[in-house]
Amino acid sequence: MSVQEYNIQKLRGIVYNCLDNEQLDSAQLNVEILCAQNPANLDSIHLHGLVLYRRGLYKSAYNLTANRMHMGCAYVFALCALKLEHPQEGIYVLQRILDTIREEGISEESMESNLGKNENQRSVLPDIPSFYNLLGKLYASMDDDVNTVVCYSKALELNPFLFEAFEQLSKLGAKVKIGNVYKPTSTFSVNPPAGNELFERMAPDTSVELKQPEDSKPKGRSLFGRSNIMGTPEFSKNKVKNLTTPKVRELKLPEAPTRKTRSSVTSDAFKPPPANTTGSFPRRSNRLSASKVTSRLLMQPISGLGTPSTYDNDNTTHMDSIKANKDSWLKRSYNFSNMPPAPSNNSDFRNFNEVTSENELIVLYGRIARAYKAFCQYDCFKAIRLFTSLPEHVVDMPWVLAKLGRLHFEIVNYEQSEFYFQKLRQIDRTRTEDMEYYSTLLWHLHKESELSYLSHELYQIDKFAPQTWVAIGNLFSLNRDNEEAVKCFHKATQLDQNFAYAYTLQGHEHVANDSFENAFESFRYALSIDKRHYNALYGLGMVHLKLGDFTKAEFHFRKAIDINPVNVILTCCVGMVLEKLGKRELSLKQYDFACKLQPLSMLALFKKAQVLLALQQYDLALKDFEKLQKLAPDEASVHFLLGELYKQLGRKSDAIKQLTIALNLDPKGSHVVKESLEGIQTIDTIDEEMNDH
Repeated sequence: MSVQEYNIQKLRGIVYNCLDNEQLDSAQLNVEILCAQNPANLDSIHLHGLVLYRRGLYKSAYNLTANRMHMGCAYVFALCALKLEHPQEGIYVLQRILDTIREEGISEESMESNLGKNENQRSVLPDIPSFYNLLGKLYASMDDDVNTVVCYSKALELNPFLFEAFEQLSKLGAKVKIGNVYKPTSTFSVNPPAGNELFERMAPDTSVELKQPEDSKPKGRSLFGRSNIMGTPEFSKNKVKNLTTPKVRELKLPEAPTRKTRSSVTSDAFKPPPANTTGSFPRRSNRLSASKVTSRLLMQPISGLGTPSTYDNDNTTHMDSIKANKDSWLKRSYNFSNMPPAPSNNSDFRNFNEVTSENELIVLYGRIARAYKAFCQYDCFKAIRLFTSLPEHVVDMPWVLAKLGRLHFEIVNYEQSEFYFQKLRQIDRTRTEDMEYYSTLLWHLHKESELSYLSHELYQIDKFAPQTWVAIGNLFSLNRDNEEAVKCFHKATQLDQNFAYAYTLQGHEHVANDSFENAFESFRYALSIDKRHYNALYGLGMVHLKLGDFTKAEFHFRKAIDINPVNVILTCCVGMVLEKLGKRELSLKQYDFACKLQPLSMLALFKKAQVLLALQQYDLALKDFEKLQKLAPDEASVHFLLGELYKQLGRKSDAIKQLTIALNLDPKGSHVVKESLEGIQTIDTIDEEMNDH
């Protein structure tokens, strides 16, 4: 290796070391020195683009990596295209790379994934699952749900630990077969070491035998129960021989800036990697395919770079030269090897632990995925059960606590929701994520001091977080300062234009101000961001209800129920609309269903008892009102209606008692209560006069 080649390799390690330690200014200087020494090398250009991207210079990185037929450059270009809101250009570049891979007859499932890397290794270039994940984001920014689902599903199929792909699929309502994604290995290629307690706990047998597949063709897993999107072609022996992999595709941490003598760096760095002599058990990426290909698809060996004139920056010229070359850049960048040999006895314990560890993680991720899927489907009770059944150390993670707080909030179990949010804040006091829901919870509980403290603390932590301004807006709303609340929610939407929840809260404040047109606009904008945002549908229903358009109100409430079928408030809203339409029997069915969903829901019980009273089903109404009296002893309306019911049943003393309690609890409604009391006195006077006669 020449001095220049050694310098290039050294500089790359230095740049990656700077990136790892967030030393971006140093990274910028070093990568410019690197590119000055070797300006045409695509690996160096990719690294330069990555530094620019990390520094937030998206336009510069975009221009630098444009028209580069290189996997890393294409990925950085697509990242910048997403930031700069040019998704179509990013999609084109990524698809062009994937199409080239297919044209070479290489299966994506057979390509090496970063899935098997540990913390001491790094992949210089993104792998195929990362490509599909980024494609999913780009399609999502264009509201192309079909291609978004296809790309995210492919990413998850190739890397089940890429959980953000699963999250997005769940949010889109895709029917993911979790059992096909998170499937533990059922057999082992090694016998477990004697006396291994973990194995003894897993199975009663003392050994497990692995049976290799009858053929060596990779069998990829399908996310939706179908065959893989892209099949795995067979490779001829001659073609396999032509494919080589430079060893510099990986860097082990820390790679730089350690000093080595020149003699320690030889041309061996460009030889194919040696056969596996450690007896390590094949990782998950190897189980997907018997062939292993590096993720460094388009990497250029340093020794083959030549002068800057070797590579034309024009993409067409570059592509023509590629196709004219017998050994294309893609073939030079791969090595197809056979499956690793059977492990030796001295590595059995390590191999068994690797498999066991992966299986445990797969099982854990599968359990979390099932809980999260139920969460996104608003199957709240199931999701709560699944989340709380996770191991204790997992339940105490902020991510899980936030989900449990949300779930209890959705089923109007505010006390338990508050418990989980408080526990979350004890663990992570500086967290702003999910605090928009916690602040709304405090708004519902009318806890002004707690909400004020939360708002102040969030402002001190991050005044540019949209959740901070939602909390402040909720505080103004609780104090009935609707105009200031609207301003705060608007500030939140300025900080994050895709914050659907902030638009919804803004719409509710417009409703409170009787500004219905603005409310319509806010709710509709929230729905344009998130089609499954049922809160906005509820808001539209409430506006139509206030305007007396009961048919449209019912339509929006039922659309919201389609998304969140276990929400008691939505079910009661449908009942309210049916009452307005004079369909009391049907409204009673809605309230009865709401009571079954949540037996202790005061809203459902109150509305049901109210309808029973109107239908003169006094005995059934009395049972519900007596339950309500225990659940809400400080609710004036409950005591008032119970007093009215007692009056209808002729229990005058009980009626007077309940009406008096209602009068004390709500002096503002004294005129209504006094009229009812006067009615009882009038009845007594009439009864006395009739007795005298």
